[in-house]
Amino acid sequence: MKGLCWSSAVLKLSGELLGGKEGPLDYGALSFFAREIKEAREAGVTLTVVMGGGNIARGSALPHIPETAGHAIGMLSTLINGVALREALSQAGVPNSLFSALPCAGVAEGVDPWRAQAALAEGRVVLLAAGTGNPFVTTDTAAVIRALSLGAEVVLKGSKVPGVFSADPSKDPQAELFPRLSHGEYLSRGLKVLDPAAVQIAAEHGLPIVVFRADREGALLAALRGEAGSLIG
Repeated sequence: MKGLCWSSAVLKLSGELLGGKEGPLDYGALSFFAREIKEAREAGVTLTVVMGGGNIARGSALPHIPETAGHAIGMLSTLINGVALREALSQAGVPNSLFSALPCAGVAEGVDPWRAQAALAEGRVVLLAAGTGNPFVTTDTAAVIRALSLGAEVVLKGSKVPGVFSADPSKDPQAELFPRLSHGEYLSRGLKVLDPAAVQIAAEHGLPIVVFRADREGALLAALRGEAGSLIG
């Protein structure tokens, strides 16, 4: 069995994945990702999870209210997902700590990289909700910023496609899968699977990003071994 390429990672899970088939909060999906995270942790990976919130609400899909308010609703949606994932991990016997860029007393304390690092050192999985806490910034960018602040070696973006394509494979059957490309190539091609701001920040710090299909058993560990997904870096 191939060894790990990275032993510390930030996993970005979209709300769409957590919503599963019976969303907005699908028990089967939450339990599945709790098992995937548990497997990675037991393999020796120090793991942080940044979650999206699109299964509950997307700020961009609320045109009838001001954008800043829409983004706040989206960030709060990620906190709901964080609470749900915390409970799924606890049920699976995985020690974890939930932090939020929008702290909520009695639910999640504010994001503090030093407290998060201490939790990781204790062997806990760290969950980070509410993105950066600022409007007009995606959770992709939050995942990159958190990875840099926590000293993670890679960002893993879980998706429903097996990697980065030249076009949307659901619309273009001729779309080409890129096994590997540089940050600059990703940006110059204008690809859409990741927020370009996130890729630009990662490029400036030499942080690799792996885009992989996360809704398959063993996919997370396969991505950490370099056996699945597209590598940007």
